[in-house]
Amino acid sequence: MTSDKKKALKLLDTLFEGPLKPLHSKNARRIFEIFYQKRKYEHLTTYDIEKELDEQGLSINKKEINGWLVFLQNAGLILKMEKRGKPIVYTYANKYTFDLWRLTEAGLNVGQKLLILMEDDGLKGIPHLTELTPTLIHELEDLYFTSKILILLYERGGSQSYSDLRKQLAINREKLAVYSWPDASHSEKPLFEIKEKPPTLRIKVFKLFGWVMEQDLTFTLTEEGRKIANDIISRALAP
Repeated sequence: MTSDKKKALKLLDTLFEGPLKPLHSKNARRIFEIFYQKRKYEHLTTYDIEKELDEQGLSINKKEINGWLVFLQNAGLILKMEKRGKPIVYTYANKYTFDLWRLTEAGLNVGQKLLILMEDDGLKGIPHLTELTPTLIHELEDLYFTSKILILLYERGGSQSYSDLRKQLAINREKLAVYSWPDASHSEKPLFEIKEKPPTLRIKVFKLFGWVMEQDLTFTLTEEGRKIANDIISRALAP
């Protein structure tokens, strides 16, 4: 074996036994993903991490979380700060402080490289006109309106009147109604839902005739929609 090949193999071993070693574990990957997704924050507390895991439906106790944090730190992906502090992602009213952790430069690089590896080989950019098909046009339009709704609602606190949203998107009510239903092509869970304002006498009377006015409806992000919108905006703000 040549010296170049030996160096390449040694580098590969160093990579998988170093920065990538913790990512063999599903729990460690989930915690690392939280750091990468929340990279706009200066740091995260153990409380923030615990709450985020709970929202993802992952039951990992505090002792395990701390163990994985140390494992990720030993690999150079995150770093425990000297001071302690309050949670910054989730609201916390108590007086206690927590350990503070931040993503390292190496962790940021690993997160970016992993995203590249997971990219779909299908659409890497806007296709040329000669490459378009009716199916592809529909997919692009669907992706555009879905992402546009996510961003518009997120920027307005998570909800907006149905009529105002429709005007901003410049689409008819039938097309907008489609986006209030779960769409498995974008997410396993619904991203939006339509909520009705508290009933007034006018609304009750209109309902008797089967009428529903747009101004009485509110387009609202679900928790899943809020997470995806936050991720889209975080990527846009990333250096």
